[in-house]
Amino acid sequence: MGRRRKPTAGATPPAPPAGGGREGGAPEEDLFVAAMKDVEPLTGKRPVLRRHRADNGARDLPRPPRFRVEHSGDRVSGLVEGRRPRTLVRLRGGAFAVERRLDLHGFTAAAARAEVEATVERAWRQGRRCLLLIHGRGLRSAAGPVLKERLPEWLTAAPAARRVLAFTSAPDHLGGSGALLVLLRVRRGTASAPGPAPPQA
Repeated sequence: MGRRRKPTAGATPPAPPAGGGREGGAPEEDLFVAAMKDVEPLTGKRPVLRRHRADNGARDLPRPPRFRVEHSGDRVSGLVEGRRPRTLVRLRGGAFAVERRLDLHGFTAAAARAEVEATVERAWRQGRRCLLLIHGRGLRSAAGPVLKERLPEWLTAAPAARRVLAFTSAPDHLGGSGALLVLLRVRRGTASAPGPAPPQA
């Protein structure tokens, strides 16, 4: 056997086969077509669709609580069932300072309800406890005291009912039977307002 000759310095190496080194020199597109030739497309099959809940978790919310509503003359009060009546006594007696007022004069019923629900939700998220809703007595309205009659319904129905603990006609100096004091539930994780600093020794 003869000796193999070493490549001479500066000699040009042999060119690689065409097609990027693949045998036969077929381009990638041809290889793909060849590999897929026995594959049959699916016909008559419907695509599988996954349904996503679009209610933003509304089904997970607890049911609104039941209220005990009482009418006495032109005044009204409401309290979540199971709560102590003392809560209403404290609300009437001014134990809770009014932190937000909403005057509903001039509102239609639909606009008033939307505004009440938005105000209740916003105040609850901000950690407020006591609201004053001024609805008037309806003396100048041909339809009568519409807002006055509807407010207890709105406060005891979702979504406002989930935030409301009690309500009562306001004392005379805050509007009497023409306004409602509304006590909201305590929002979990909301820090209570700091009290006065203790006197220095």
